[in-house]
Amino acid sequence: MENKEKKETMNRKKMISWVLIGILITVVTLVVLFSFNDVNEIWELVRTVDSIQLSWAILCLVVYLLLWPIPLCILSHSTTKAHFLDNYLIGSSEHFFNGITPFSSGGQPVQIYLYTKRDVPAGKSTGIILTTFISFMIATNVFAIASLVYYGRFSVNFNSSTSWMIILGFVMNLFVLSFMIMMAYCRFVRNWLRKLLELLCKIKWIGKYLTKLIPVFDKYCENAQSAAKEIFSHKWSFVLAVLVKGISLVFYYAIPFFILRSLGLHLPASELPFIILASAFAITTMVWVPTPGGTGGIEFAFTTIFTTFAGVTSSIGLAGMILWRGLTYYLLLILSFIEYIVFLILGKKKKPLPEGEEQ
Repeated sequence: MENKEKKETMNRKKMISWVLIGILITVVTLVVLFSFNDVNEIWELVRTVDSIQLSWAILCLVVYLLLWPIPLCILSHSTTKAHFLDNYLIGSSEHFFNGITPFSSGGQPVQIYLYTKRDVPAGKSTGIILTTFISFMIATNVFAIASLVYYGRFSVNFNSSTSWMIILGFVMNLFVLSFMIMMAYCRFVRNWLRKLLELLCKIKWIGKYLTKLIPVFDKYCENAQSAAKEIFSHKWSFVLAVLVKGISLVFYYAIPFFILRSLGLHLPASELPFIILASAFAITTMVWVPTPGGTGGIEFAFTTIFTTFAGVTSSIGLAGMILWRGLTYYLLLILSFIEYIVFLILGKKKKPLPEGEEQ
């Protein structure tokens, strides 16, 4: 019990430290960007923002947040009897933990841990989270590939010293999707990971602790792949999950459209698809940035890409980036954290199940 409390205290401290690092990087990024622009002009743009258009941007964020956990609920339905609300809150908490960890990688491990709090076996919960993540990666890669239709316009402000960022971002996005599919489906990947662990065990001080865990790890991977294959066998459920992820991303990628309009830019509705693809291009370009929430890189990509639009000055681009980042990162972080707290509160009210019984 004491070790558990110590572990939770350490996790809280780690969580706080990553939040502080994210804030620090954001401040440094803004200071650098402000140094090349008129601060007074940017402040005036933000202060006089069109509240109606900004409200539409906020509405898009809310719809995105509401739709985001639905695919997890769809895919978990066939493999676990966990309550819909638990599935929904676990799905919603992903934004917070992704937002405070490097490479936005903390959401999935924490979700697996949260499922174990609802008595869902770790292997099964890993399969659920893995297939949900694959549905997201399929959707985001579709948007990323579609955005290449306008590559010439989106990349005009990238030069020979920064164009490598685009290539790295797109290659990494496709690689992650391919690797995750192999993790879910291919036995040889599981065997390769086991052999890698066996190789590490040849180092005496590592083998002393790791050797006895290899059979446990192998069984865990087998259970995770079995759960993933079971989910994939429900083809229409998986297709529906991908579609819902895609629809949620439409609302997310549409946020800059209303933000730019709120800053006085006259964008006709016909430009909305173009803005959606520009957002997908900007985010994909910076998926490789190892900071919490891609902080630093994503701000650079937004201002670099959106200042290529007619009528978007550097000041409008920076003001738009501040509003966009405030909504899609900090506000989303807060809302997701609230849902995580609700999950914990509901968990305390539930009676523990008899050992071995699944919820």
